[in-house]
Amino acid sequence: MRRYAILGLLALVTLGTGCVFLRTCWARMAPAIASTGGKDLHLRLPDGGKTHLQRDKRWADDQLGTSTGTLGSHGCLVSSIAMACCDLGVELTPKELNERLKKADGFLPQGWVVWNAIPKVTESKLTAEFHPAASHKVMDKALEQGAYPVVKYFLLGGIQHWCIIVGKEGLEYLARDPLRDDPKPVKLSELTEKIYAVRVIRKTE
Repeated sequence: MRRYAILGLLALVTLGTGCVFLRTCWARMAPAIASTGGKDLHLRLPDGGKTHLQRDKRWADDQLGTSTGTLGSHGCLVSSIAMACCDLGVELTPKELNERLKKADGFLPQGWVVWNAIPKVTESKLTAEFHPAASHKVMDKALEQGAYPVVKYFLLGGIQHWCIIVGKEGLEYLARDPLRDDPKPVKLSELTEKIYAVRVIRKTE
């Protein structure tokens, strides 16, 4: 009996490892660009001097939209958008942004943000740009215009993650990551070698 239990456990471990491997391979096969590149720029946008951490105890246990996740487990994008909102003059914590998006039907069932809901939850002060492919050109142009790119990359195991870009030094983008409590922005290349998606949060013209 004990032998079967051990074999069952080994099978579960093997299956779990296989799933992680396949997910990681899929993530790495998706279209991507390097985390460094584009124009040689030297600029820093206002970033409030702090990071909105998704695991902050003030909101970590809050349900993310109508999904089964929480801000603590899956709230990197909401936390990154909240940072961009604050930097652009609309003071919102991840908790407040999450609640506003819920009321504005700003989430898909799996917890993904509906980008055209951003004006609704910021009193039309801000807007979000969706770009079909990651691009250094898009990121550089946004920074030069005082807008904030939000970029997606993958953590170990193929888990997607988002952070906000707040400046650039040469070819190195500077980021605030909602999983890291760094006192200053860090180089994006320290977080990931590749990025897979770019959205831009900016003031409404």
